[in-house]
Amino acid sequence: MIGMPFFLVAVLFCMLAPMSFALGDGGTDALSQGAWAFSGSQLDQGVTAWSDVLARSRAARDVEGEIDALTYRSRAYQELGHIQLALADLKQARRLAGQTGETGRIAAIDGRIGNALVALGANDEAMKALTASLSGSGDGGDPAVAASALNGMGSVLYARRDFDGSLAAYRRSADKARRSGDPALGATAWINAARALVALIRTGEAEAALAEASLALNGVPASHQKAFLLVGHAVVAMSIQDRLARSAPEPIRRIDETLRQAAGLAARLDDRATLSYALGYLGEFHVRQGHLDQGRDLLRQAIFHAQEISSPDLLFRWHWQTGRLLKREGDLSGAIHAYERAVQNLQRIRSDLSQTPGGSGLSFREIVSPVFVELTDLLLRRAPLQRDRAAQQADLIAARDVVERFKTAELEDYFRDDCVASLQAKVTGIDRLEPRTATLYPILLPDRTELLISFSDGLRQVTVPVGAAEIARVTHGLRYQLERRTTSRFMADATQLYDWLIRPLEGELDRLGIKTLVVVPDGPLRSIPFAALHDGQRFLIEKYAVTVTQGLSLLEPRPLSIRQASMLLAGLTDSVQGFPALPHIAEELNDISQLYGGTVLYNKDFLKQSLRDRLQEAPYTIVHIASHGKFETDSRNSFLLTFDGRLTMDDLERFIKFSEFRREPVELLTLSACQTAAGDDRAALGLAGVAIKAGARSALATLWLINDQAAELLITDFYRHLADPSMNKAMALQQAQLTLLKDNRYRHPGFWSAFLLIGNWL
Repeated sequence: MIGMPFFLVAVLFCMLAPMSFALGDGGTDALSQGAWAFSGSQLDQGVTAWSDVLARSRAARDVEGEIDALTYRSRAYQELGHIQLALADLKQARRLAGQTGETGRIAAIDGRIGNALVALGANDEAMKALTASLSGSGDGGDPAVAASALNGMGSVLYARRDFDGSLAAYRRSADKARRSGDPALGATAWINAARALVALIRTGEAEAALAEASLALNGVPASHQKAFLLVGHAVVAMSIQDRLARSAPEPIRRIDETLRQAAGLAARLDDRATLSYALGYLGEFHVRQGHLDQGRDLLRQAIFHAQEISSPDLLFRWHWQTGRLLKREGDLSGAIHAYERAVQNLQRIRSDLSQTPGGSGLSFREIVSPVFVELTDLLLRRAPLQRDRAAQQADLIAARDVVERFKTAELEDYFRDDCVASLQAKVTGIDRLEPRTATLYPILLPDRTELLISFSDGLRQVTVPVGAAEIARVTHGLRYQLERRTTSRFMADATQLYDWLIRPLEGELDRLGIKTLVVVPDGPLRSIPFAALHDGQRFLIEKYAVTVTQGLSLLEPRPLSIRQASMLLAGLTDSVQGFPALPHIAEELNDISQLYGGTVLYNKDFLKQSLRDRLQEAPYTIVHIASHGKFETDSRNSFLLTFDGRLTMDDLERFIKFSEFRREPVELLTLSACQTAAGDDRAALGLAGVAIKAGARSALATLWLINDQAAELLITDFYRHLADPSMNKAMALQQAQLTLLKDNRYRHPGFWSAFLLIGNWL
């Protein structure tokens, strides 16, 4: 079941504290238009009306009216899904409120800012604002403001998977809402409390919390808010039934009745968004009860109303559920068509589904991955059944394109910006591969692994009867053992993965004389170096130059001319900020600068400001940073160490991309001595996307921290081979790794395989 969009349930009432308007002449008409727009869900008209109020208030130098107009307009923006615009209005209102010194008003706006930040997934900032709101409301303050802040805090804690903490906050919110006489906010808090209790597998208490929500809902007048809360109530009740794995008649009747009540109320209010939600979830509920015809009809109605209001979010949800229904009925082609429409609408959704306001507690992959995986699965199931090669190739190409779209969506979510989309405008055709080059897509499915291999003459499909869970288990085992360089225990896992992922393709790879293997890894496979896979006699790197990319659609293939390159080198050997010294980095920087010259920033000269200044002074072709670095689950916590601080991925992007002299991307970004946590697939995603984020065509980086003397030898050798015009970057890295492999001191793959060439391998 698709999770309920609890962001609306969690924050819908963050702005309902009473507000007075001090309007100039003519303002009342605009305000009444805005109020009417809310009652009829005509939110665009509401934005226009409150913008007019704002203009009049400013003209009249009416600060209080300006604050109120900004706050009301932010509410309209937020319900329209324009969270950033809402936040901008609220911050402006907060600055003005600070001038008035009204603590109650400031506390209310802080709460709204906190809930908007929750909506953006900025949970740390949100918690600060919500804490300020709660503190500002105080014991004698407005309990509705405190209730809203506590509800937001509960949502942050839920997103952090602190379900006990979130439950406590929701219960306090419900108590404050009761004291304030706000049944809608009370119902919101109780529904969220029930959701937390479901996560804690305390279903009996969850049912009791929903009963409290029902009592509160009885006191809510017929309104848009009540209709939406009824949907939220029903969806949590559905999740309780999932936990109980039962179909008791009375709970089923209540869920059906609640969703029909929500649909009826939404229809009377001409609230087509909530009507679509109610009908869609009702349709999904009937499908789960085995009433397929009723479910299909209800989903069709939900899609119709979503189309009326052009809601890609709703269309995504209901086309997806229709696809699942058709798959269940055995209509493979119909299911594929429905899934394709779901994915098309997903591309149009501006706000990330992982950044579920109110906190779904789920990662982007957990929320969105199923629709991509299920569509890919359907296409790969149909491809072998096609009668002619053209139709089969069409399905394989479509499957590959779905994988590419998911990779793009993952990166955009990880970096929380559109850096990926901006690059795609520059890419060349996805099927243009260099001669003797193959691209491997290992697609991990619950019951099997599909190997999709792209050659210059088309795609091949190989099915391996090993599911995603088993692949993940062995992959994590290999990563763990590779970092322990005193044992050969890695060999069993390295050989097993070779047997699953490479051996079935050996015949084709040999027949076509493949020399370069480009891997587009999925999930846990991002956290290991394919170069270390072993056939029982040789490592994979001894057969092929191995490179990694997040997707061919994210590449801008272009060979690097090292002789014409301008180089910026930066590094630390000193121990700073609690990180150990890296003494061999001095030799690394010296060797490279002797080969190619360039600008060097070393130790005390390697400051954030110095790096920014150098990058903005000249368009460097190669940027080489030899320093401690970490890629974390949250990209905002990923960094490279400078002498005086930490360089975030956003800093790196800003410094490189926005130089006034830069017309072309950096050709190669080398990050020596960085690392990702073992088994952390999301952190590895950051490493996979670092070239894209930094605005570079390719990156050379390490999965884990290795002996810095071994790193110096490999990196220097890599740059030496780059000077050979017959070698591309992938071949240069292969030769450098083979040199280290032949050195008895460093033959263990823990030394040489950690280096990944990411992105453009030419």
